Amino acid sequence: MSVEIPNGHIEDQPLETPGAGPSRLPAKPLDVNNDDNDDEEQDRLSFLKKQAEYTELEQSVNSSDELLSSLEAYLSTFQNDLSAVSGQISDLQGRSSEIESQLKGRKTIIPPLNALLTDITLPPSLVLTIRDTLPSQNPELWLSAIVELDQKIGLISSRSSKVKAVKELLPIIDGLKVKALNVLPPFLLNLIKPLRSASKGLSTNLVILQNSLLLRYQPFYQFLYNHSPDNSNLAKQVERGYVNASRSYYETAFRRYTRSLSAIKLRITEKNELIGSTATPVPDPSSQSNTNDYARTSLNGINKDKLKFKDLDMDDEDSSVILAYMADDKDYRAPIEAIFRSLALVLLDNASSEFTFIVRFFARSHSSTPPAVKSPIETPIDSPNPSYVDLMSDAGRSVTPTRKGVNAMNENLKDAERIWHEIFDSSLEYTTEFFNSITTPTSTTQQIPSITSILTIIRLNDDLLKISDLRGCLPLLSYLNLWKLNLWPIFKKEIDKHIGSLKKLADDLEGKNLMSSFGLNKALKDSNLKQITKRYGKMFSEMVVLSSEAEEVMMFSSMTRLRAELIRIITLQSNKIKSIPEKNSFLSSIYEIIIHELVSGPGQTTHPKLQSELSFFRTREEEARRRISA
Repeated sequence: MSVEIPNGHIEDQPLETPGAGPSRLPAKPLDVNNDDNDDEEQDRLSFLKKQAEYTELEQSVNSSDELLSSLEAYLSTFQNDLSAVSGQISDLQGRSSEIESQLKGRKTIIPPLNALLTDITLPPSLVLTIRDTLPSQNPELWLSAIVELDQKIGLISSRSSKVKAVKELLPIIDGLKVKALNVLPPFLLNLIKPLRSASKGLSTNLVILQNSLLLRYQPFYQFLYNHSPDNSNLAKQVERGYVNASRSYYETAFRRYTRSLSAIKLRITEKNELIGSTATPVPDPSSQSNTNDYARTSLNGINKDKLKFKDLDMDDEDSSVILAYMADDKDYRAPIEAIFRSLALVLLDNASSEFTFIVRFFARSHSSTPPAVKSPIETPIDSPNPSYVDLMSDAGRSVTPTRKGVNAMNENLKDAERIWHEIFDSSLEYTTEFFNSITTPTSTTQQIPSITSILTIIRLNDDLLKISDLRGCLPLLSYLNLWKLNLWPIFKKEIDKHIGSLKKLADDLEGKNLMSSFGLNKALKDSNLKQITKRYGKMFSEMVVLSSEAEEVMMFSSMTRLRAELIRIITLQSNKIKSIPEKNSFLSSIYEIIIHELVSGPGQTTHPKLQSELSFFRTREEEARRRISA
């Protein structure tokens, strides 16, 4: 019988062999085998004791094998599921990329779509305002509505007609435009109606009407010009209505004003005496009047205070213009310089203000979206066109748009000049008539103003040209240049008359003319000669004050000719004195009179021409004194 041991082998049993009993075996080896058997037995018993543990361990191993098999099956299933999920994630990534691209496309199309919706959307308030109301009922609401409608028309017209929404909107836009074109002209013409009224015309403040009303509603006219058919026929009606009313207004005003100034001018009794005149000066009757200080007249008929009128910008009590009602005062007097200055200021202010208004109100804008109109406060009167200042401001503009902008500006200015002439030409006829009455008087009771007065008027006209240029009043510049061209020949003619009067006097002293050869000429008195020298000194000093660098050569060349004739007269008069000391004493006294007048005159002694003149006569005076001593 075999016994199982822990290693799974069957324990060998001892062989039972005959003759192999204990008696046959040695004693000592028997003890060794017994020891081995005991060890084996102990091992066996120890194994038997731990049999339950080994059995339990075997069961645990078997259980682990089963769990591992189950885990293997689960992992296999999980791997299959993970493969399926990975495929789904790949699909989702593809769909996500597609959605993202669609989102980018929609984000790209949102701005133009919003712009399209904004452009083709008409606010209900805009439609209701134009459809159901009139501009006279709520002008401010209509002003914003017209500006918005003008923008909508420009934006919609720039859209393609293939867009269905644009096609549906066009009839509505056309209807609103027709309604606006029908009601805006009567509203604008009604604003200028007070100018056409015979009773209220001149009592209307035109500047307030222009700046507070017409310029405020300039978008109405711009809308008419941009959208009315037949080459802006409706805008032309408004333009013609304003031109006719303004022309009548200015024509009446200037006719009455020049008539008042003419009445004041007729009261001037000052005589324009030549420098060589030997007649006793007659005092101006107006010097006895205490009405104003204009009539203070010196012995030579020239008022020293008149030189202050050479400038338009004055800061004293006489700086204000002469008002028309002042002519009703029979005792009122004013010098011709003050009268001309008043007319010049009235003409300058009205002409430049009107041209500025015309440029701003009747500006032609051919763009579909008109620019915002600036208020009168934002645009200075010195700049006639608020748009042309910014034509070159953008550095990014190309050459072609800039050239187009300049051409448009020139067209605007040409139109403005045309309208200005239509308004002002009839008024300029009265100013021209008054100007001619000063320079070429037809009445025998009126004389051409003195040489100093003419030169003062020339300086006033130069100031007018300068300020007109600064204000940008282009049509007035050509008119004032005509005045300048007419004044200088008159000045040259008058200075030649003064030179001729001295030349005639010198010729008489030399006996060169027919009257002196028969002894019919009166002898020149020393008192008359002193009066002539005083006139020369005053005239030269006043020429220094009124001179300008541009005309200095021409003016003082004439004065040099005048001085030559004066020296000739002084020499001839002194030759009548036989005594050498008395002769030189006479010459010294005459030169001292001239020097005194040059120094005490209004001219600055630091002026080069005046210094040269003083040096000339001082040299002669010192020479005469040396001869007296000799």
